[in-house]
Amino acid sequence: MSALPSFFRNLSVGTTADWEKIVLGFLFFLLGIIFLRIVSQILLRSFAKGLREQTREIFRKVFLYTGTAVLFVSVLNATGVSVSGLLGAAGVLGIAIGIASQTSLSNIISGFFLVSERYFEIGDVLRVGDQVGTVYSVDLLSIKIRTFDNVLLRIPNQNLLEQTITNITRFPVRRLDFIITIPITQSIEKSLEALRVSARQCALALEEPEPIVMVKEQSIHGWAILLGVWFERPNTVMVRNSVTSAVQELFRVRGLKIQTATISVETTEPARMS
Repeated sequence: MSALPSFFRNLSVGTTADWEKIVLGFLFFLLGIIFLRIVSQILLRSFAKGLREQTREIFRKVFLYTGTAVLFVSVLNATGVSVSGLLGAAGVLGIAIGIASQTSLSNIISGFFLVSERYFEIGDVLRVGDQVGTVYSVDLLSIKIRTFDNVLLRIPNQNLLEQTITNITRFPVRRLDFIITIPITQSIEKSLEALRVSARQCALALEEPEPIVMVKEQSIHGWAILLGVWFERPNTVMVRNSVTSAVQELFRVRGLKIQTATISVETTEPARMS
């Protein structure tokens, strides 16, 4: 540990020349940071055009962090500060940090696995456990997801590898499923035809693939019918609202009913004691 005192002795300054070196070193460091940011943008535009957004972001951060470390050491040398003591202290501190940061190292390794799989990118909508939201950023230790009620979630990369992730917006065309329950006594054929017409009335629903209309199951409430409508990914909310309104209006016009769950409770007066 004798390296630490020698390092701090080298930091002691008092003359005007020493202060000039420090000011020049500080200005050189700021200009170097700006230069690194400009170079990183040029490299990303020139050599990383085909990479996914999260891969580009990770490469940018690795380049900036590495460049900043090299720049910091160069500034210390330029100002006449010996970095041998700093390197010795950093070695001891690095061992202690390494022992205490095994979880962080595991998250970093897990992050590289996630990036290499290319399962999601920034802007995709993911379902992780019971949370659903848009990928906000992909970092070395975690990803951040912004939920639809504007809450930012941080999920460590290691946790993502240990649970199921559903990418809701992976493909440009999706199918939106509706479950409509009709009474047992109502005509199934008329109900199926009404649902087909309702799907065609939605301007944002795709004609190819055709909508799926099929009887799914029978329950105590009636016949459950599946209506599956294909649409382009950005139109999720509008398609859901449009199809729901079309089904309700067409069933009303044609005199068809949509079954709702009802509970009947019968009560009887207790027998009186004579």
